Amino acid sequence: MDAPRLIVLIFLLLILFRSPNTQAPSPSQRRELEFQVAQERHALGLLSTSSYGDFDAAGNKWINVTGLRKEDGYAWNLLPGVQERARQQASMLVDAWYRSREARHTNASNDTSGGNSVDSTIPFYQNVTGLIHGSWARSEVGKDVPSPVLNLTALVPRMAYATTQYTWNVTGTTGEILFRLDEKQSEIIALKDASARKITATVTLEDELSSGDGWQMTLHGIHYPRDGSIMLTTTGPRFAGIFALPYLALSKESFVAAQHLLNHTLNATITTQESASETDALGPWSSSPQTPSDFTMPTPHCEYIVYLQQHPIETRATNVESIETELRHPTGRLDITAPPLKMSAVLFSPDCGFVIESKGPPDFAPQYGHHLKGPKLETYDRSSRRIVFASALILCAEIFLLSDQMKDASTPSTRSRVSFYTIGIMAIGDGFVCVALLIIGVDYDAVSLPSIATAFLALFSLVFLGMKFMVDVWTVQRPERDERRRQQQLHTAATSNAPLLPIAAPTTIITTASADTLPLPVTAPRPTSSFTATPTLQASQEPLVRNESPNTAMTLPLPVETVQVNTAAREVSSLQTRFCLVLSGLLFITLYSWTWPPLLRTTYTRGLSVVYLSFYAPQIYRNIMRNCRKALRWRFVVGQAILRICPFTYYYLHDDSHVSFMRVDSNWIIALLAWLWFQICILLSQELFGPRFFVPQACSGWIPVAYDYHPILREEDEETGSSLPIGLTQTTSSLPDDSSASSTMNYRSGPNKGDENLKRKKVLDCAICMQRLEVPVVPRERESRSVGTATAGIGVGVRDLVFGRRAYMVTPCRHIFHTMCLEGWLRYRLQCPICRDNLPPL
Repeated sequence: MDAPRLIVLIFLLLILFRSPNTQAPSPSQRRELEFQVAQERHALGLLSTSSYGDFDAAGNKWINVTGLRKEDGYAWNLLPGVQERARQQASMLVDAWYRSREARHTNASNDTSGGNSVDSTIPFYQNVTGLIHGSWARSEVGKDVPSPVLNLTALVPRMAYATTQYTWNVTGTTGEILFRLDEKQSEIIALKDASARKITATVTLEDELSSGDGWQMTLHGIHYPRDGSIMLTTTGPRFAGIFALPYLALSKESFVAAQHLLNHTLNATITTQESASETDALGPWSSSPQTPSDFTMPTPHCEYIVYLQQHPIETRATNVESIETELRHPTGRLDITAPPLKMSAVLFSPDCGFVIESKGPPDFAPQYGHHLKGPKLETYDRSSRRIVFASALILCAEIFLLSDQMKDASTPSTRSRVSFYTIGIMAIGDGFVCVALLIIGVDYDAVSLPSIATAFLALFSLVFLGMKFMVDVWTVQRPERDERRRQQQLHTAATSNAPLLPIAAPTTIITTASADTLPLPVTAPRPTSSFTATPTLQASQEPLVRNESPNTAMTLPLPVETVQVNTAAREVSSLQTRFCLVLSGLLFITLYSWTWPPLLRTTYTRGLSVVYLSFYAPQIYRNIMRNCRKALRWRFVVGQAILRICPFTYYYLHDDSHVSFMRVDSNWIIALLAWLWFQICILLSQELFGPRFFVPQACSGWIPVAYDYHPILREEDEETGSSLPIGLTQTTSSLPDDSSASSTMNYRSGPNKGDENLKRKKVLDCAICMQRLEVPVVPRERESRSVGTATAGIGVGVRDLVFGRRAYMVTPCRHIFHTMCLEGWLRYRLQCPICRDNLPPL
């Protein structure tokens, strides 16, 4: 498909999915709407003529509204205990604040300068739009009361429920709860004794037995700004919660304020329903945010009544109004900070018959919870923008480090050292970040533009840097994979005795990525017998099929260059396709994991984080297999580790009162940090002591033979002159007995701090930098020393054996150079600087 057609198709799909649903209601839906409006008018008329105390289940006083009738069978006998529990929470908070005020007043009276007057008004936020989060537990109220058994057909005879299993039914003993409070566009009704304002809340409730994020529901209610209390309720066909809300008030003043507010707001909503021509008019107070109407596809669920009590805020500002003004219209004042919202909650389900409440003092110790706590919306938006900005900075730093590493690994020799899977894991992480930022930008309007812009940075890092680097590394390492396949074919053919396809004999040229048949180390014993090299057939001279039949048809092969180009292009295309499929599959599983039970979801996310933060493990493995070092720059290694652990550190150590709403788990983040820095320490030790220094001798069988550029030079080899570097053997043979030195080499010897062996060093010139090069040589063991003690390390210090031999490099052609000089040379060409022989890769 051409690119313009694909863009047009994506644009049309976006219009289709983002367009509003303006479908007119069907005749049956119109009849249902008319019936619903009649029921709402009836309930509103009863509310207008009712007074406080008309609904009292204990006094056998009932209201002819769905859910408030005696025959409905709801557990209203628990309501007095629930209301008393809510009053206790409010009185405890108010008493505690007054005691604190008296203490402040006493301190102000004792101040010799007079001090400031103490305001007697309880500091409550007048607008509680924001997010609060905390833990809940089952209440002692109604703990041993059985759940009521309801007749759904008698409750709602016009509806046929598909199942009798209730959703939103809490069966666990504890869990988490999140409130998203919204009263941004609500007007306030102010009376003499109370004031009221309409409020909406989206509640996410989960327990240890629920799946995914638990249950999400929408509640409507009333906020009393003067005393900081809130009443919320669900509304549906089985419970006219919004019309029954004033009957559930805690005081007469609250009932009157709620009655005046709802008479005005509910009448306006019903009038809008009567003139509406869309299906959205059904159920304007629906409790299901995903399916706005409970009337089209009814499913029984537990109804909820919620009592929230706001805690007095702790602030040094003169009044709360100045804080809220600064939040809505920021002027940059540094002396005003917005304390978080903090509330206590009691939740009551009249049809399912259970009561839960927030965890916190004095009933629960502080380590188990601090009730419900969270930021106001303005603070939440500000923190979200800061997080997106920090993510953009982190991505910019990652892009800089990755581009710098790509420039450093710009030659085939350097690319052959880099692990393909290390870069691939990092690219998958960038893909996750890109998708997460896009989802945030679509769903959250406050940070929509910066999130999408930051997602573009993640996409740039993924496509233009990460995948390009992966393709470059994959292409350079292609001969290595071809050689492994060739060896597998030979092994398979040898075991199955099948006819072989022609396989060219391996040449002695050592490529940048494949060096399975490497020269022996320079100090290894050499065979004395000579041999004749096996001739290598060129591609044009090879037979097509190894077959003794003379009648086999012969066809001309394609040019080798064309076949190689086509094969490489197919491999790159296949690589990109597999990477996209792996990334899409992981994204799908991760998104689907949010519907799993909490334990399974936590196990998956933690396992995925461990795998992601193991991006240096493949590089460690490749260093071992290829016996190479310095594949990645240390600036890249340390920088990427710090940048990619930052999001985990924030989300696992950040307080619940801010944006993340994840449980603080310092032990887990410490384990992740330890695992990541353990990998970095292994990389550092491989560079200092050798890539295979920690591999046991028993496990050396599965490691391919690799050439050692840092051999330990022994004095025994000096006599034979067969395997020491060329410069050393020539100069040593011409040294006189009086230890005089030639113009190009000095011979030094001396005692080794009490040890009877002599520590000897050779000094010669490096052919690359033309500077002096000191080479330690292990002295010859005395004849009286036993064989068991004649080891390579006796007589020479640890520094010479471990660190000293890292200062020089010996090529298979027996030339010796400074380590830094030859490593810099091998970054650009794998040839000896002196004799131009091919060299194995580092």
